[in-house]
Amino acid sequence: MADLVFGEPEFGSTSQLRDYVNNGRAIVRPLYHELHVASEELIAVLSHVKSVNPSAFGLDSRVRARIVGAHLRRAGEAMETASVSLVKCYVSFRKHYVAELAGAPKRARREFKFDD
Repeated sequence: MADLVFGEPEFGSTSQLRDYVNNGRAIVRPLYHELHVASEELIAVLSHVKSVNPSAFGLDSRVRARIVGAHLRRAGEAMETASVSLVKCYVSFRKHYVAELAGAPKRARREFKFDD
């Protein structure tokens, strides 16, 4: 597995910021999928734990399993948010600083083009 570190946060150039953001995404992005799958697996395992209340016919085990598994799912959602925020950081930097640093006039927003 790759080295799981962002690296030293040296922000002396555009490329250093880009590299830092890309390193962060390389670490955080796979965790999103891992935590979502782990959540479903945990729910599946805990759903089969013997119920403490036999009159509930196992329903309480399934409910408790979903409650516990939801924490892993939310952790996965947090990783998704972190990955998206890293991308937004770099895009925002480019939007707010690069044009002025290069001395170029501010450009209109780049639009997505649909190819035929």
